Amino acid sequence: EVNSIFRQYVADEDLLIYSIDESILKVTKSLNLFTTPGTRSERRKQLARQIQLHVYHQTGLIATVGIGDNPLLAKLALDNEAKHNKGFVAEWTYQNVPEKIWAIKEMTDFWGIGSRMKKRLNHMGILSIKDLANWDPYALKRQLGVIGLQLYFHANGIDRTDIAEPPEPTKEKSYGNSQVLPKDYTRKEEVEIVVKEMAEQVAARIRQHNCKTGCVRLYIGTSILETKSGFSHQMKIPLTDNTKELQYYCLYLFNKYYEGQEVRHVGITYSKLVYTDSLQLDLFSDPQQQINEEKLDKIIDKIRQKYGFTAIVHASSKLEGARSITRSTLVGGHPGGNGGLNND
Repeated sequence: EVNSIFRQYVADEDLLIYSIDESILKVTKSLNLFTTPGTRSERRKQLARQIQLHVYHQTGLIATVGIGDNPLLAKLALDNEAKHNKGFVAEWTYQNVPEKIWAIKEMTDFWGIGSRMKKRLNHMGILSIKDLANWDPYALKRQLGVIGLQLYFHANGIDRTDIAEPPEPTKEKSYGNSQVLPKDYTRKEEVEIVVKEMAEQVAARIRQHNCKTGCVRLYIGTSILETKSGFSHQMKIPLTDNTKELQYYCLYLFNKYYEGQEVRHVGITYSKLVYTDSLQLDLFSDPQQQINEEKLDKIIDKIRQKYGFTAIVHASSKLEGARSITRSTLVGGHPGGNGGLNND
């Protein structure tokens, strides 16, 4: 419901939903429509307050707003200042990076720095965010890899992310999978297991083809005796091939639109593909965790490709309603086939 309110102020391409309770809005084109004349800062705060009031009056929720010249600055403003301000609004800009970002006292309050990373930085002689911002970026990359270089740029307030301009797909193609269930599924929990399994199967396929998806579509077909109709919905997401993330987005769509129907058909499609081997780190998640999850996905893929899908399965695939183990034995055009790993 809150994101529906956001869509009244920005176009779909200017809204990026990161989780149930955090979204990024690019308001560049909206300022002229919803604010009165003033400085850029004044107008951004006007719009923030207007959206806050709209959310409160419609839902009763109090929205906290971080305003910034880029998503990073907005996120840091949200986490480090807005939550403590009287009006729950804070603005961080390129101009006040030294007084805002460099003044963050605890290094672990900065995005991407957990306790382990803090120890590594301290060992290098970096004891503050200001130290990090003024360190040799090449030395950071040598010792910490791509994370070190990203931390350097972020410590200087630099983030080139533009949610309205995702990388251009090199091919108009999508990967998907669908299946007709052996019976009508009446329990929500059973359908969720199938959705998670299929999200994982298609995730393995896009990784096999070295691509990431920027759009997830979920199709739910109902029993022939069901009076309620099924649904098909999609959502724009940050580029990813991460199994855990894709399962989250598919379940988000399912839980948002499911109304207790008896389900007989499930389909998942990933589109808006970008062909790349590089890992695009998520601003809102721990970078080391993202790297570890990428490694885990690839290890699981290799094990299954060598020894078969059932060589390693999730415990949930042993529960009632699960389908991935049964489907892994199907080949020759039938849905799945080795967990979906060998389907093009």
